[in-house]
Amino acid sequence: MRLTAAIAICLTLLVVSAAQDRIPRADRAKMRETRETMRALHLDLTTYHQIHGEYPESLKDLVDNQVREATPKDGWEREFSYSRDNADFKLTSYGADGKAGGKLGAGDIVWTATGEFREMTEDEKAERERKLAEQRFEATKLLARRRMVVIASEVVNHRRDEGSWPKELAACIPDGTEEADLAVAACFADPFGHEFGLRLLPSENFAIVCWGEDGAEGGTERDGDFVVTEREVRKIYNDYNDYWGYNPYTNDWQVENLANDVKRYQERFGRLPEQLTDLTQGGRGADGQPVPAIRNSIPQDRWGNDFVLIKPSDSEFYVAGLGKDRIEGGVKDNADVIYPEPGHVEENYEEDWGMPIPEQDDDEVLYEIAPELMNDIISKANEYHAANGGYPASLADIADKFPNDAVPLDPWENNFVYALTADADDKVIGFTLTCYGSDGAEGGESWAADIVLNQAYEQQ
Repeated sequence: MRLTAAIAICLTLLVVSAAQDRIPRADRAKMRETRETMRALHLDLTTYHQIHGEYPESLKDLVDNQVREATPKDGWEREFSYSRDNADFKLTSYGADGKAGGKLGAGDIVWTATGEFREMTEDEKAERERKLAEQRFEATKLLARRRMVVIASEVVNHRRDEGSWPKELAACIPDGTEEADLAVAACFADPFGHEFGLRLLPSENFAIVCWGEDGAEGGTERDGDFVVTEREVRKIYNDYNDYWGYNPYTNDWQVENLANDVKRYQERFGRLPEQLTDLTQGGRGADGQPVPAIRNSIPQDRWGNDFVLIKPSDSEFYVAGLGKDRIEGGVKDNADVIYPEPGHVEENYEEDWGMPIPEQDDDEVLYEIAPELMNDIISKANEYHAANGGYPASLADIADKFPNDAVPLDPWENNFVYALTADADDKVIGFTLTCYGSDGAEGGESWAADIVLNQAYEQQ
């Protein structure tokens, strides 16, 4: 089992608005606080329903029946609007202006028995669907290429075992019934619904071909063909070995975390979600009782881009991140991640090694993530220095360089500490950036130890 707690970053709905329309930072914090309170109220209302067979007439009934100690307020210190019927309830915060309707920070936040209810205009829905369709295509292309790498390795194995290249890919499909064999065999299915091709080449020995979305040779854009050659496969495996056994394909813990939550959703509701935002929606179990949502929000990557859910079948799924450029392919910031990794099976510690599954220390993983977040902040501060001839007086000066105009919090959702450094003549010569670790306090040991970096860190 890997990390079970994610950095909570509120899901930003696609809003078609003028570039100058932004949610003030203070309101974003209050919106996040309001959603956390409403999620807790959702659980309390569900508990009340299970005990009494109906939802309470008012939120005060939760206090009178000792379900909670006090009636909460939203992030703007206003009472929630609440109504109910026999099968559902509606809980509403009217946002920054305290009035029904509104947009951005003044928009209503509505919660029902099945989770947060988010309403968009038809134009907003159409734009979001267009964006999702493009992301799913790029993620499907990523899945296809990762499967092609697995296929190519099987072609290499065939030559090693048989002494010649195969005449067709079918000759390389494992016929075993072990889980590992089945995982590799599944990679021979083109996620676009067609068949991969094999071409024997004099210079590069062979190429695995995907014919694009249309399944026909030639074409452009979505119908364009792409290949994986033996040369690429060897480079990939050399790169893999350079990681000393660490798998570079699954180095984004958020992708793996989301995939594990998709599995939980599948177990809870007997089906896969249509999209990742469904994880923030509850539902009703087989007994008709309300079932709470798995997540309060869906994280985005460090560049503010959405992760993508792709489903080659009703039972198979992958979660992918497409990097800074939001398209398949690329290295460094543009590198893609996908989980589960095509063609591979996770180790079963109890069956394979005779020991229980090791417990994941969340703080250990978060401690490793902190320097990456800090490096991004340092990079932005150095860019500010290059443009303005001096370092920012505070992190607020570079907030506009980050998604949603907000400097990221540390992995434990505390503020990083930024301080300018000066020489003996009080001339500013740099800065330090500090993360106080898991305890959020100065000092400490192990995962609570402080991490202190300076302006030169990103260049190391």
